[in-house]
This record gives sequence, structure tokens and C-alpha cells, in this order.
Amino acid sequence: MFNSNHKRGGIVAGLLFLLSFPLSAAEITRQLLENDTDLISVTGVLNDGDEIVFRNLATASSKALVFLNSEGGDLKAEIEIGRAIRLRGFATATPPGTLCASACALTWLAGSPRFLQPESNIGFHAAYRVVDGKASESGVANALVGAYLNQLGLSETAIAYVMSAPPEGIAWLTAAKAQTVGITYDAIDEDHSTIPDISHFPAQLAVTEPGLTL
Repeated sequence: MFNSNHKRGGIVAGLLFLLSFPLSAAEITRQLLENDTDLISVTGVLNDGDEIVFRNLATASSKALVFLNSEGGDLKAEIEIGRAIRLRGFATATPPGTLCASACALTWLAGSPRFLQPESNIGFHAAYRVVDGKASESGVANALVGAYLNQLGLSETAIAYVMSAPPEGIAWLTAAKAQTVGITYDAIDEDHSTIPDISHFPAQLAVTEPGLTL
């Protein structure tokens, strides 16, 4: 648990409320919480190059909680953000009632720890390319995603689940499904009064290619 317990929980609850209102464009911001912990929020669809903005902000943080509110975007950007999160041992979470789907969900998986609360909306589907206006699964992209998930430490069952839904579909993560496929997380109480400590577990992740979409 955070050393500040209920006081920290109140701060996080307030931030969760503020971040539950989506913005019209991608935005990456950082602000200081207590006990030298930063809140980094990633909101909106990310594009190639946004991972550089994230890394620049992350460099100044030794300990951070990353809030994700995005329907996805550029696969390279999202996975590179995930790499930075795992390398620096940051935690991930989603504000209540918001969306973290597609590539954003891959970023959420990089958290150490990952937070999930009853109103989290986290969804996965296979990576794809747009060909003649239609989404088509990309073997190259899915191979890169598989390597990334493997180096995050996910099991084969979890990886298969994450990549199971077609581009036009989505697999929503529930507590029951997470337990079934072995995706571990730390639950946040509905009143957000208890949140586990943010530990640091550095790991080197896979390098990805530009131009892929999820």
C-alpha cells in the first residue's frame, strides 16, 4: 500500500474523476502527486512520435502512475510507451468510465503493477493494416505484439486471448476473464481508498516497427 493510505486514495480518486472526461486530441501530461510520485496521463488517439513525448516526460520521473484513456492508435507509439513504462517500473491504470482499448490496452499490460477497477474498460484485438479501406490482420504486426507480450511475461494463454479478437471485434477484459487467462492485476476498491505500492521491476522489451496500427 502507499504509505499515505487514505489520503493518497483521496487524491487518486479526485484525479480519476477529473480524467474521466475525454479530450478531443491526444495529450500527454505529468503532474506531481505526493511522496515523489508523478501522475502521467495519456489521453486520446496516439500517433507516431508521441512515444518521444512520453519518454521525455518519463525521464524526469523516478516513480509514476500512468493513467490511460485512449481508443488506441499507432502501434509503434503505444508499444514504445509500454516499453518505457516497464523499463522504469511505472504502474498503469484507467480512469473509471473511460476507454483503454486496442493498442492502449497493450500499454496498460506493461504496468508494474497494473490497476483494474470495476468500471475499467480494457479491450484487445489483433493488430491490422488498412488495405483498400478495409482492416486486414497483419502477420508482421501480430508477431511484434506477441514478442512484446512474451517479454512482459504473459503466458501463452494470455497472449492468445489478447490477440484473439479480429480487427473489427474486441475482447473486453473482465475480472473473471483475467483470472481465467492469467492476466494479473491489482484491484482498486470502488471508493479508490486502497491502491498497492508502486514497485520497480525493470525489463527490456521488444523493438517494434513503424507504420503498424492497432
